[in-house]
Amino acid sequence: MSNDLHRSKSLYLQQHAGNPVHWKMWDHAVLEEAQAKNQLLVISIGYSSCHWCHVMEHESFEDMEVAELMNAHYTAIKVDREERPDIDARYMAAVQLMTGQGGWPLNCIALPDGTPVWGGTYFSKSDWMAALEQIATMYSDDPKTVIEYGDKMKSGLAEMVELNKNVDGHTFSASDLEDVLVPWMRSWDPQWGGMNRAPKFPMPSNYHYLLRYGVLSNHVDVQDFVHLSIERMSYGGLYDFVHGGFTRYATDRFWKVPHFEKMLYDNAQILGLVASAQRHRTTKHYEQVLLQTKAFLEQWMQLENGLFGAALDADSPTPESKREEGGFYTWTQEELESIGLWEDHLFKTYFDLGPNAKWEGKYILHREKSDEEFANSNGLSLLELQEHVCGWRTKLHKASSLRLNSHPKPALDPKAILCWNALLAQGFAQSHWALPDAGFDRAALELIENLWELAVVQDQLHHQIIDGQPQGDAFLDDYSAFGLALVEGYSLQPEQKFLDRAQKLARTIVQKFPSTADLIFRPYSSEEQATWQTHIEVEDNVIPSANAMCAHFFHRLGELIGNAEYSNWATEALHAIHPKVFRFGPNYSEWLSLALVEVYGSKEMVVCGPDAKIAAEGLTKTSYAPTTPLYWSDGNSDHALFMGRFSPEQTRFFLCQNRACGLPVSNTLEASVLWTSR
Repeated sequence: MSNDLHRSKSLYLQQHAGNPVHWKMWDHAVLEEAQAKNQLLVISIGYSSCHWCHVMEHESFEDMEVAELMNAHYTAIKVDREERPDIDARYMAAVQLMTGQGGWPLNCIALPDGTPVWGGTYFSKSDWMAALEQIATMYSDDPKTVIEYGDKMKSGLAEMVELNKNVDGHTFSASDLEDVLVPWMRSWDPQWGGMNRAPKFPMPSNYHYLLRYGVLSNHVDVQDFVHLSIERMSYGGLYDFVHGGFTRYATDRFWKVPHFEKMLYDNAQILGLVASAQRHRTTKHYEQVLLQTKAFLEQWMQLENGLFGAALDADSPTPESKREEGGFYTWTQEELESIGLWEDHLFKTYFDLGPNAKWEGKYILHREKSDEEFANSNGLSLLELQEHVCGWRTKLHKASSLRLNSHPKPALDPKAILCWNALLAQGFAQSHWALPDAGFDRAALELIENLWELAVVQDQLHHQIIDGQPQGDAFLDDYSAFGLALVEGYSLQPEQKFLDRAQKLARTIVQKFPSTADLIFRPYSSEEQATWQTHIEVEDNVIPSANAMCAHFFHRLGELIGNAEYSNWATEALHAIHPKVFRFGPNYSEWLSLALVEVYGSKEMVVCGPDAKIAAEGLTKTSYAPTTPLYWSDGNSDHALFMGRFSPEQTRFFLCQNRACGLPVSNTLEASVLWTSR
């Protein structure tokens, strides 16, 4: 072994354990040793399923010439961004300051104490070596200049924290939401959905907010755009027609060519988004996507301990290559001929397999039309087409299974990240209300219980579970996402344990991630750090910001248990974000979803009676009220929402606000009108 990475359980670090680079793992002792030697650092950050991380490893980190240069002049540190999102955030912010953009692999050169002085993402071998040589020479000949630049970077990073200092906030109004929407709409792709550019990311929190806003404001154009975007995502190569599940992003504006890694956090959030879309406009297509994505997750990503792994690799072996991007998911003409599909003109038309449709010599299954549109344009009934589609999927699935020796499944990263699993528990819970008979509630409740058993040690959360063992202190997003999952658990099954556990997490958040008089937002990590190292996450990325999720959690929990401290913090944090959202609304969509509560009001639909669960499920299947959560009880309860409202003779629906409920109704149709009226 030429480096220390073989000691790690991280799949990403293990992938680099055989490199000739003398990689070390992130550790304060490593930094102290580098400072004692006065040696610059190379900090290289990525994750196991990242295609371009693999490319740079093969081109540079497996190369002896590069390794000798790095070993001679640098202390090289490898970081798994999924294990240490705090370290990743720090150096991502630095690279974005330097270059205006970021991504993975993320490569920084830093002073011996970790201060970044240069960085970027993927580099070719020649560019990487040139940078290594130039900066090593500069540090040797003119260290003062390098150190001064490092000081400027520290100041710039500290200013990013200053930008998040509490400001005079304002309440949100309907006109504020309109002001955010107008410039946002200019960036929409009216034909293919999503943003009018490439690459295209699913960004579930964006579309979930827009759907909620469109429903509450009765803005039909916004509603239509969200449904168009979801449909186009699920028609394109971004969605795996054969096995189910969504890949990370599309490289083109048509959603055709994906970047093939499948991330747990994407699929978790997309479940909730599609579930809401299904409740708003019920379709067989949405139902199929929900069911197939659930099956994919349980078959491909669930671990023996009941939790779910982080990601499936973009690359896998094929007969053509030891590591081929998308090799498992793409098809040659010869393979399609061998299973009798290539001669099927309808099949080729459905998946747009024309003469110029190949991607790197193979075909990506995608389509451009809904089944309804395709059936009409090809003289078929919808039922006839669906029979064809079912047959095609069956043949392709069987063929995929038969070629596993030549096309093995992409590697699953087996670390179970708390935040991502909690997002999945929420996605399962939300999907239950769209498809009550599909087992999503059992999946959600089992996952919540497994997380509590495996990730919680003496009321403290751990960030990840590997080989059944909890590792690393949890971050703010872990606590917040799990808190929201517990609240969702209470909506599925009204047991006090969910609220008790949620309150434990909330108390721990207040203690470990304190806000202050001049900084209402909470730090991402509970570790004490210098200002320039501190990360205050308020903007959404592919995962909603930790502070936004915390605000949602504190709002929901505060309302449920009548705790004004939690509710007030959520409101203050929301008001503090108010001046920021007008600059770039999509970066604050999770906050904007909470702003909808302020603009349109927050109520609860309470269902009480012997058949409360069945009645609640009957209501939610085709009704969608974004700011009015539903809770049910089929027995007497001491909770304020249910107290005095249970009748053993009849199940009734109550619309409640501030602990006061209106007169009940007793049938689903009346309840739906009451629930969705504004």
